[in-house]
Amino acid sequence: MTGSGDSWREREAHRRRVAAEAKLLQREPAGGWRRLVLAAAVVGWLLSLVWLNLTLPERVPTHWSGGGVPDGWSSRTSAVGFALLLPLATVAPMLWISRLVLVWPDGINAPHKEWWLGRPRRLIRFERLLREDLMVIVALTLGLFVAISLIIGYAAHEPGGVVPAWWFPVLVVAYLAVLTAVTVRIYTGSRYRPDDHDRELA
Repeated sequence: MTGSGDSWREREAHRRRVAAEAKLLQREPAGGWRRLVLAAAVVGWLLSLVWLNLTLPERVPTHWSGGGVPDGWSSRTSAVGFALLLPLATVAPMLWISRLVLVWPDGINAPHKEWWLGRPRRLIRFERLLREDLMVIVALTLGLFVAISLIIGYAAHEPGGVVPAWWFPVLVVAYLAVLTAVTVRIYTGSRYRPDDHDRELA
């Protein structure tokens, strides 16, 4: 019993040492295409905010029934404010989650966790891989918000604010399908597979 406790404490102490040493190492830069995808999503989101602010009337449909008929309205200021604040409150903080692996390594929930926690350089590599995946997820979610903004802008200029009933289900299903594919790739693909042949990580 004592030996088991000692082993657990030793493992925890080792993880803390690895995390402390990793904090002193330089972060690995994210891959170029992921930064490009995220930048494109941010630009699209900012452009959608400008477009909404310039084109929305004072009364804007913001919620629809299953038949595409609006059952909720708001002011132009509220609609633009919502389109601005929702992404800032929900997806922007996700870009910082990867830094938690250096502060709380036990919080890692990923394939081959013990291997990644074994060396400081591995933890730095893991942080970069996670940051890149979060960039893709944030970009996808921003794309969803942009699409919703476009629907609101379209509906605001339609008679009665009506939109095709199939728009929202198709949009949400497409988003969830892509998000699921990204998540499955994280947990079943080779991206997080240990590489004992990499001398830098060994």
